Amino acid sequence: MALYLATAMIHAGAQNNEVWTLQKCIEHAREHNITVKKVQLSMESARLNLSQSWAALAPSLNGFFTETFNFGLRFDPTTGLLNDQRFTTTSMGANSQFIIFNGLANYYTISQNKNTYKASQYDFQQALDDISLNIANLYMQVLFAQERLEIVKQQVELLKQQADRSRQLYDAGALTQGALLSIEAQLATQELTLINGENALANAKLALIQVLAIDGFDIQIEKPDFSKIPVNEFNEAENAQSIYTLAVNTRPNILSREYRMKSARNALAVARGSYYPQFSVNTSISTIFSGLLKQNPFDPTSPVVPFFEQLKRNNSQQIALGLTFPIFNNLQIRKAVQQAKLQYKNAELDLQAEQLSLKNTIQQAYADARAAAKSYQANKKNLQALEENFTYAKQRFEASIINSVDYNDAATRFFNARTELLIAQYDFIFKSKVLDFYKGKKIEF
Repeated sequence: MALYLATAMIHAGAQNNEVWTLQKCIEHAREHNITVKKVQLSMESARLNLSQSWAALAPSLNGFFTETFNFGLRFDPTTGLLNDQRFTTTSMGANSQFIIFNGLANYYTISQNKNTYKASQYDFQQALDDISLNIANLYMQVLFAQERLEIVKQQVELLKQQADRSRQLYDAGALTQGALLSIEAQLATQELTLINGENALANAKLALIQVLAIDGFDIQIEKPDFSKIPVNEFNEAENAQSIYTLAVNTRPNILSREYRMKSARNALAVARGSYYPQFSVNTSISTIFSGLLKQNPFDPTSPVVPFFEQLKRNNSQQIALGLTFPIFNNLQIRKAVQQAKLQYKNAELDLQAEQLSLKNTIQQAYADARAAAKSYQANKKNLQALEENFTYAKQRFEASIINSVDYNDAATRFFNARTELLIAQYDFIFKSKVLDFYKGKKIEF
């Protein structure tokens, strides 16, 4: 038991030390996410339906075997007589049916299932894309929480140094108690901000862990090299309409709706096929054994004709050509066609709604990315100005020219500006990646 616990602890430690890249997170989620697995099962079900529709083109073939125990007055088919005695009959055979024409319903059913299967493949791809985008968002949330926590730690460390210096000045009589209490209060407030930042990081990691469906409460992720991403540039030449034009022809959710509309059109053709006659060929072969069939039918003591000889003698074959055509069936065919028309119109509306949703999403993503780029530029200039102001305030504070209140105000504004710039940076990076996602590019940093 001790050895098992030690091994488990070592394994858990190894998992905690494992560094997860964005690509590794995406691949793991794609493989283990339950929603993705369910969509994959739906795709497999659609494939089986397609296979079955192809198999429906072949003739059917069924066999039968019946052992009958007869009591009382019964007709014996082998002798052609009524008999009031106990006897057994054994019958066996096979029958087959081949549908030659049924209004091309089989053909349209195959086309319908082909389009449904194709739509399910695009549904699966959409599920993979959705989980990839979700993982990228959660991954960025963890990165942001980590960097924001580092900024808060630096601010807390700076306030601790200032509080220590203020305590020394107070002990020397060079600082009032009110000023000392003020800086200590600011330190306490910032330490609370630090705790909140640690909680925010823990929650961001937990959200990522839950989507990945892995054990534990901590995860180590790799920070990408964002220096390769031109954060200060936004391609104004590429507008939202051009991105939509590309996406509407490539996005799996749109293609899925298109194929489901085609499938609904095929279903309408299948329903209309019921208006036409059905022409089929039916064949059967059968034989029977009876315990009353004597070798000499006029001699009751004569032995029964042997089993296999009876099967050979009583063998019969049949070929039947069948033609059925609808005359009146309580308007079932007509109503089925009307329902299929409604389903087709509904599929058209679903496609239009999906296209409109995609267009709105891309327009919003484009506007968000452009706004994030402008926000980043403004926050960058603001940080440069506040950094210079903080450096100057620090020099004056160390020279005892300004008090701690003014210095802390400059420091707070500087660290807040760093946080705001960090928010703008991560906001732009993610939203630009969302635009790349709709352009068909892989999500990577």
